[in-house]
Amino acid sequence: MENDRRRRQRNRIWLALLLLGVIIQVNLIFSESPPAQSATALLNSISDKETSDTPEKSKPPQQPNSAQKPDPSAPAKPAKPSTNTASSPDVPAVGKMIAKIPTSKPTVYLTFDDGPGKYTKDIVAILDEHDVKGGFFWIGQNVKTERDSKLARQMLANGHIIGTHTMYHEKLWKKPKDVQIQIIRTSTEYISQKIGAPIYYFRPPYGAVDQNTLLASKETNQILAYWNVDSLDWKYGDKPDLIMNNIAREVKPGSIILMHEKEHTVQLLPKIIKLLKDKGYGIAPLPTPKPAKKA
Repeated sequence: MENDRRRRQRNRIWLALLLLGVIIQVNLIFSESPPAQSATALLNSISDKETSDTPEKSKPPQQPNSAQKPDPSAPAKPAKPSTNTASSPDVPAVGKMIAKIPTSKPTVYLTFDDGPGKYTKDIVAILDEHDVKGGFFWIGQNVKTERDSKLARQMLANGHIIGTHTMYHEKLWKKPKDVQIQIIRTSTEYISQKIGAPIYYFRPPYGAVDQNTLLASKETNQILAYWNVDSLDWKYGDKPDLIMNNIAREVKPGSIILMHEKEHTVQLLPKIIKLLKDKGYGIAPLPTPKPAKKA
């Protein structure tokens, strides 16, 4: 009897340890969740589609792999441009999801997620040194101090673009449309007030989107910025050659390149800029509407 009791106790201990290990593993996975979708196939699937304002049933995102990319729900019909702005031909319409900028020139766009943080100034300094403009998708809760606001104003004055990435890096997929609208609007209004400038671009955390995300971006007057080149710097911080190869292999004219504000990204950025320039690419900021001329 005593032996049976001890055996059951040992089994319970081992089971508890096993469950603890599973919990730790799950937390590790979701603490560095990869983008839910890659935009190359995504852009192809939505580029010529339009839908009504009635949201369809959401489709779940899938984790990316090298062989097959997921096909998301179609976006809402783009909203008409605002009456107080005059868009140049290459400025995407609000409510439209983009993964590249149509261009006949060899131009690409560098974008950086999850700031502002300890590496923002370093990234901006490297871009300025090479006379290159970047797009930054900031998380609202990270914009805290007057120092953040001052840096943002300097960045905008130098031609960089600041967009939003929600207040708390929230995954939008599967949330009701009204909830997604509120999440986008809250971060857009907050960051716009902090930086003293309008916001034109929104990027969904993890790339997790559904039909409601497209409708929400339309109703909040935002361009939903995706990407078609994932550097995978979020995953391969200890493998810089893989990051460089990902960019070199996937980049095309008009590509939006996804990166993050990480230490190893700072270290690689001069090499990335050189790689792109050696391939003949110019590097431009994401296009934004120009103020309309007064009559």
